[in-house]
Amino acid sequence: MKTIRHLNKDRGITVVAITHYMEEAAQADRVLIMSEGRIVMEGTPKEVFSQTEKVRSLRLDVPQAAELRDELVKAGVPMPEGIINEEECARALYELLK
Repeated sequence: MKTIRHLNKDRGITVVAITHYMEEAAQADRVLIMSEGRIVMEGTPKEVFSQTEKVRSLRLDVPQAAELRDELVKAGVPMPEGIINEEECARALYELLK
């Protein structure tokens, strides 16, 4: 991923990556989810992975931080929408515990 980021950010080269690893997809600028050869979801990682139920309905995983956020909300913990990475999740939990 470091090399891909370097090519994109430092050299301005567009990189198209195909992955089933949602943690990798969450690092992209844009995410497309395809089903049966058609684009069914598209947007920034935050836009796409914030829709955890829809992503799961397509039989895909969501980033672990989004999964944790959903479980915390189900348990009654007031977590903000749009958490898709560990840093955002940790920051939200820190704010709750202050």
